[in-house]
Amino acid sequence: MKKIITPLALVISAFAVTSAQAAVKQDYFVGADLGLRLSGAMEAKSALGNKDTDLDNSAIYGIHGGVTLNDHHRLTLGYTHEELSYDDSDSTGLDTVKAKYDYVFNLTNNFNLTAGANLGYEMAEDNSNLDGMVYGVQAGAEYNLNHWTFGGELGYTLHTAEDDTTIALLKRSLQNEATLMTNVTYHF
Repeated sequence: MKKIITPLALVISAFAVTSAQAAVKQDYFVGADLGLRLSGAMEAKSALGNKDTDLDNSAIYGIHGGVTLNDHHRLTLGYTHEELSYDDSDSTGLDTVKAKYDYVFNLTNNFNLTAGANLGYEMAEDNSNLDGMVYGVQAGAEYNLNHWTFGGELGYTLHTAEDDTTIALLKRSLQNEATLMTNVTYHF
């Protein structure tokens, strides 16, 4: 009897797993981002004290792609680039790769609100050690038009990187920043 029940159980289990996967609606997408840093600062710590220098409101641009599961759970992997300008002489590029999760609130067939969190890694283009983890939250709104989505979001990012190689006894670090991003997305 056991020889019959075991294969039957395996067939039923495989069917249940296949049915569960088939029930998940998947919507794949790719897109482009364009935004602006609304606030942020570079902090310099030394034996003489701390000094915060505001970062210029520079443009942020990037690309993203991912999948939306069951119309509500969006998983995105994205890349962005921005310029860090401070002290009128120091400037460097900052590249960031982030994984994001958003919950999509469908208000109408064409209009959604989103809210979620992100986790990623940033890399400075100069020789500094301003490389490190970033994490944050975002909330936004989007409009769907056929296979296209047009949206915007406000984000708040926390930085963990600290550069201690510039000058002895001087440590630079990025402070938290707020961003406003717009995006255009194509859904397959």
